[in-house]
Amino acid sequence: MAAPGERELTCSQALFEALAEEMERDPRVYMLGEDVTTGGYFAVSVGLVDRFGKERIVDTPISEYAIVGRPSARP
Repeated sequence: MAAPGERELTCSQALFEALAEEMERDPRVYMLGEDVTTGGYFAVSVGLVDRFGKERIVDTPISEYAIVGRPSARP
């Protein structure tokens, strides 16, 4: 339970607030990621695309090669 004057947040809520605060403060901040325009896996970015637009919240292609690295060309 939070002490008086404090509040409890989940990690997702804290990340959302930090992202939104920095995007409000600095128009050069943007977000790239998989499914971020729809909120992402943990709903961290829900509503950010409506607030800041698709120019600053950008979905990237889902690519396993990009996540784990390209496999070697060796036989």
